[in-house]
Amino acid sequence: MEPFEAGDGETFRFRLEILQERGEKIFLGKVYRLETYRLQPTFPQSQGNPPDWINDALIFVMDEMFDPDKLKGQSWNEVLEKFLIAVDKLFS
Repeated sequence: MEPFEAGDGETFRFRLEILQERGEKIFLGKVYRLETYRLQPTFPQSQGNPPDWINDALIFVMDEMFDPDKLKGQSWNEVLEKFLIAVDKLFS
């Protein structure tokens, strides 16, 4: 999904994965949100201090705002539509 701003100007970036159970006609949706984490290594240390450099990493994390039980359907189109409706309800 394309990034969008909501609330107090925070940018939301979602990824929807649609999976089909092997041998079944059920499709499942999993929603991930792209988050920024500031990482700093603890080693190697110099005189007991960690290195000065840090790294901002973008990581997809499972989003708990979306109930996976409600993102089920008989086709990937149905799951996608349920996801878009859920996004609309959350941010409108």
